[in-house]
Amino acid sequence: MIKNEKVQFLVNKYHENKLSHAFLFVTNDIQKCHQDLIEFVKEINCNSSYKDNCQDCNLCYQIENNIILNLIEIYPDGQNIKKSQILELQEKFKTKPLYLKQNIYIINNAEKLNSSSSNTMLKFLEEPEENILGFFITNNKESMLETIKSRCQIIVVNYNEENIVQKLGISEDELQNYEDIASTYLNCLINKKEDGILLNKKVILSTINKREQIINLFNLMYLLIDETLNKNLTNSRFSFLNNLEFEKLVDLQKKVYNTLETIPFNVNIELLLDNFAMEMEEL
Repeated sequence: MIKNEKVQFLVNKYHENKLSHAFLFVTNDIQKCHQDLIEFVKEINCNSSYKDNCQDCNLCYQIENNIILNLIEIYPDGQNIKKSQILELQEKFKTKPLYLKQNIYIINNAEKLNSSSSNTMLKFLEEPEENILGFFITNNKESMLETIKSRCQIIVVNYNEENIVQKLGISEDELQNYEDIASTYLNCLINKKEDGILLNKKVILSTINKREQIINLFNLMYLLIDETLNKNLTNSRFSFLNNLEFEKLVDLQKKVYNTLETIPFNVNIELLLDNFAMEMEEL
């Protein structure tokens, strides 16, 4: 069974023939993300009527046990993923797929690609073939070459089981304050289309302005969007997020995530928030 809604969404995109040729999954649980992708491969290729934990058909059995020629999984060999592993992948995929609808590769711990193997990998990404579909899985996107990241559709997939207070490491009172700010801020930006730069001053900076506080706020927004995507949102104050189309939710989460990555660095907080507000105008 696919556990994450974003991976399940790819199944729908596949059947609509709207799937990209390469994806980078940024996750906090590489093993669970990998298993979701295995279920994805089974679901789009199953010769029978696919169901959860499908083992009825021989194809699903082969996919699950990694004994099918058209599915190549790559893991680090020692400290790195080596150039020879990528060359072997390219050699195997010179032929058209026989058992699956596409030749599919999954590169686990993709941050372990070194400069040599990354540059070799670029051939697949710069000259994509219709019959090849690739997945990179990492928990450290920043360690990967920009040339790889820029040629993949990036999807953030988390499998958290803690509650939000535990995830953020704050008190219930602090959570209440952040929820007040986040619900007002996002609702005004998304539904009321208010001026984001004015909202930054009126809603956020008038209440919190320390870097750590801004990080907590954006982490909260990220987690709430993630709960919405996975249909686990229980906070009624953010029910308006349920009204957004899936693609817009993914885009919103990506904007929040990109801002989160920038906050820890020595940047002007007000300028950073203003940049986020301007990006939100495109949502």
